[in-house]
Amino acid sequence: MTPPREIRPEFTGSAGEYFRIWIVNLFFSVITLGVFSAWAKVRKKRYFYGSTRFDGDTFDYFGNPKAILAGRVIAVSVLVLYAFVGELYPTARFGFWALAFLLFPWVIVRALAFNARNSAYRGLRFDFLATTRQAAAIYIGRMLVVALTLGIALP
Repeated sequence: MTPPREIRPEFTGSAGEYFRIWIVNLFFSVITLGVFSAWAKVRKKRYFYGSTRFDGDTFDYFGNPKAILAGRVIAVSVLVLYAFVGELYPTARFGFWALAFLLFPWVIVRALAFNARNSAYRGLRFDFLATTRQAAAIYIGRMLVVALTLGIALP
């Protein structure tokens, strides 16, 4: 009987290589006022995925920086809207928080699905099949349990 084969993940990157990527990403993100940060995120993930070996093969990342930038523009727009509307109508902040509370599971599912679908190993892309309803049951359900127990159930 042959002994079981042991497979260990291996990281082949170096601090020097990553520092060069990091410093360039930082420089361009600062001079473009954060616009380049979407491309920086893709460069960083590609470096880490490409430097991570499992059973002799590396992972791949196919994220589109324009899609990441679009998501960030939407997020910043919502934050600016929150700030302005909150200053004009302070009670509207409660509505924003309630909406954020309800949308949180959807945002989490979308982010995890985006990252999974843009990641691959040996040419096979990952997937994320959880639904917003499942995420809501976990996130909102746990928050409600913590609130109802006055923090006793806090993990």
